[in-house]
Amino acid sequence: MPNSGTGARSTTPSHPPVAEFVTWLDQRVARIVDDMYVAVAAATPSVVRDDADVRLLREALESHMPLLRGAAQSATARAGVQLGRPAELWARRLARAGTDLADLVLAYDAAADVIVATFAAYLRETGVSDARRADALEIVLDRLFRYLRAACAAATAAYVQERELLRQRDASDLRAVIADVLAGTADSPAAEARLGYRFADTHTAFVVWGPHATSAELDRAVAQLRAVARPRRLVAVPDGPTAVRGWFSGGEVDGWTSGSAGLRLAIGSTHQGLAGLRASHREAAEAYRLAARWVDGPIVRFDDVVVPALADGAPGLAVPWASARLGALVDPVHSDLLQTLRIWLAELGSPTRAARRLTVHPNTVVKRLERIAALLPVPLDARSAVLRVAVELAPLTRG
Repeated sequence: MPNSGTGARSTTPSHPPVAEFVTWLDQRVARIVDDMYVAVAAATPSVVRDDADVRLLREALESHMPLLRGAAQSATARAGVQLGRPAELWARRLARAGTDLADLVLAYDAAADVIVATFAAYLRETGVSDARRADALEIVLDRLFRYLRAACAAATAAYVQERELLRQRDASDLRAVIADVLAGTADSPAAEARLGYRFADTHTAFVVWGPHATSAELDRAVAQLRAVARPRRLVAVPDGPTAVRGWFSGGEVDGWTSGSAGLRLAIGSTHQGLAGLRASHREAAEAYRLAARWVDGPIVRFDDVVVPALADGAPGLAVPWASARLGALVDPVHSDLLQTLRIWLAELGSPTRAARRLTVHPNTVVKRLERIAALLPVPLDARSAVLRVAVELAPLTRG
C-alpha cells in the first residue's frame, strides 16, 4: 500500500491490517460477546442481579460490536459516539437501580480488556509479520481505544442524566408531600413513611441558599448541616435552583459554616409536633426572606429578625416610630455606633462583655456610648424595652 504525500502510514479503511482484523472479528462476534459478559459479571456483580439485568447487559454488549467494527475501519477520529439503544438503556437502568457510577466505568474497563485481548489473539493466530504488526498496533489499537473511551463517556453521560431526572422527580414528589403536610391535608402516617420523618418529634426548619448556588454546593451544605447538627432525622428538598428547604429533629447548627461557596442558612425556632413543624417552617421562611436585607453572617435565626418581621406588615407605623427614638443613629454613617448599641443592650449594659464581642477595648465602648447618648432623642438605658425594639427596627428605617 503506498504512503500518503506526507510520508505517514496510510489510514484508509482498506488498509490490510484493518480489513483483515475486521473480517476476523466478524467471525467471532458471539464468542467475544460471551467473553465480555463473563468479564463484566466477574468484575461488577452488582450489574447482573436478575434475569432482566443479564438480558439487558448481553444486548448492550452486542450493540457495541457493529460500532467497534465501524471504529476499526474509520480513519477519521470522532469526538464522541452515539451509543446503540440497548447500551444506553443499560446505563440508564443502572442509574435507576442505584448502582454506583464507578461500577459502570469498571464494567466498561472489563469489556475493554476483552477487546484488547481479542486483538492480541488476532495478531497471534494470523501470524502477522513484524512490519505489518507495527501497522496493526498503531492503527487498529488506537481506533479501538478511541471508541472504548468515547463509548464509556457516552454511557456515563446517559447514567448521569438519568440520575438527575430521578432526583428531579423525587424532589417534585417530596415537594408535593410537604405541601400537603404544611396545608394540613396530608395523611400523616403515609407522609411520615414517605419522608422518613416523625411528626411527633421536635422540629427545626431551615433554608440553605446562595444567589448563584449549584445543586452540588447545596448538597454539600446540607451534608455539612447533617454532620454538624447530628439530628435524629433530616428532610431536605430543593426549592428552585439556588435553595434547599427542610427540617431536622434534634441538634444544633452553631458549627455550620458557609464554606467557599458563600451559602447562608436561615433557621426557625425549635417547636414540637406537627403544628410546631409548620410554625418552624414559617419562621425559617421569614428569616430567609428578611436575611438578605437586614442580617449579615452565614447563619440567620428567626430570633435575629423577629421584631422586623412582625413590624414589616405595618412599616408605615414602625418606621416613623423607630426613627423618632433613634434620631441620627439611623443614618448609615453611624452604623458602627448602632451596632455597638445593639450589642451593649444584648449584654445588659456591660461595656466589658460588649467590648469582647466587638473585639475592641472597653474604653472604646464607653467612648462610643457617650457619642450614642448625645445622638439619641431618648435616654440611654440598658433596661429600656422601647430602645431595644427601636434598635431592632432600625433596618426598616433604611428601606
